[in-house]
Amino acid sequence: MKMSPGLLLPIALALPVAGQAGTQDLQRSSTGHVVTQVQIRGHGPQLFGVDTGASATALYEHGRARMGLVPEPGAQIEIYGAGGSQMIQRYRLPRLQVAGEDAGQLLVSGFPASAKHGEEVMGVLGRDVLGSYMVEFDLVSNRLGLHRPGALPAATRGWDEVPIRLMPEIGFVMLDVTLDGVPVTAVLDTGASRTFMNWHAARAAGVTPGSAGLQTATMASGVTRHAFDYHTRSFQRIGIGDTAFRPSTLAIGDLPVFVPMGMDQAPGMILGLDLMGDRRFVVDYPGKRLLIER
Repeated sequence: MKMSPGLLLPIALALPVAGQAGTQDLQRSSTGHVVTQVQIRGHGPQLFGVDTGASATALYEHGRARMGLVPEPGAQIEIYGAGGSQMIQRYRLPRLQVAGEDAGQLLVSGFPASAKHGEEVMGVLGRDVLGSYMVEFDLVSNRLGLHRPGALPAATRGWDEVPIRLMPEIGFVMLDVTLDGVPVTAVLDTGASRTFMNWHAARAAGVTPGSAGLQTATMASGVTRHAFDYHTRSFQRIGIGDTAFRPSTLAIGDLPVFVPMGMDQAPGMILGLDLMGDRRFVVDYPGKRLLIER
């Protein structure tokens, strides 16, 4: 998952867990992804990605090998990466703790060998761990917070607040983004290093395959070993509520993953850390809102 959005849509989904809340350090992996240390019983501290674009916690192949895990019988599921889908095994993880939370013994998905956040990263935390909390991503001070519902952390300059919607059954964080003045439905994916929009969104903003300024590129194979060709172009006005982003070069392509997400027939976007990575923001899952520090 060096460039691609790290979306995980299991057929069977775990429910969010409850527990004590706290804060701890965030880091960037060798591939630039947001990661943090978790404690796994019998295996000590391990680095995991923190991924709002994963509906369930998952392990990379080298992480499973290091821990000596074997597949759970009859627990296969289908995952959807940016370029396509693939059937994978699931594994019972020893007890996991993060930021004061005891997540228990999770049934986790096994990413294929092609998926990596860096050799040092063993897996990713998904909605089954994050979804009961107000999850603070402080990418200015590099801190992760899991806060109880209603316990909004203080902000010196205050917060800009926008409503979010949780995608039915999957729980992905959906919100409205404006792109050169045009509204676009977006999924916030902290496991994605690049923002992708479909061609419906690009056309709504006045960009067609024949427009000037388009560049072509190829996405390396990611979670599902599928490569994908796409375009890039600079957009001048990008916003979420009252928050305005600097002009940025964004990716355009009708990624196969837009289909199972139900975002292939209208303007849609996967919002990654190329836009959000220098911000402090809170994903309030229980309160269904996103707060961005001013």
